[in-house]
Amino acid sequence: MNILRELQSMRSKLDALILYMEQSTTGSNTSVSNHELILPLTVDSSIFKGKKPVGIIFGENDRKDISTWKMAVKEIMKRCNSDPEKHVALMNLRGRLAGRDRLFLSNNPDNMRSPYMISENLYMETHYDTETLLRILTTRILDSVGYDFGHISVAIRG
Repeated sequence: MNILRELQSMRSKLDALILYMEQSTTGSNTSVSNHELILPLTVDSSIFKGKKPVGIIFGENDRKDISTWKMAVKEIMKRCNSDPEKHVALMNLRGRLAGRDRLFLSNNPDNMRSPYMISENLYMETHYDTETLLRILTTRILDSVGYDFGHISVAIRG
């Protein structure tokens, strides 16, 4: 199983690299300018480590300018939570998803280092490095509630 996980991670990184190379050589319209690279949120989160986000794109034309990874996570969580079915699922996850030391979702900000209030009685811990924060968001939270993040892309400074 670990070999399969490693191969999937490598494939994701190679896909992102291929996309980057295609954009830089063909001037693809997926890149908004010479200084931005747009990657789907579905790529391995390690691709984003050390990169500066400048926008988050939902679908084809719905772009929100951002300047931090926390802002990206907050915007995604806000949209996920706006779906009544996903809101109930998020509320049911409170206190059940945790790392070694902290809860990812809670009904109050106590014992969180950097809580983000998603809605009343729903807080998310955001004090993580980029890779960990995005992995928690996608694989631990969004996958758990069945939120399709395949239509979300991130514009990063190239």
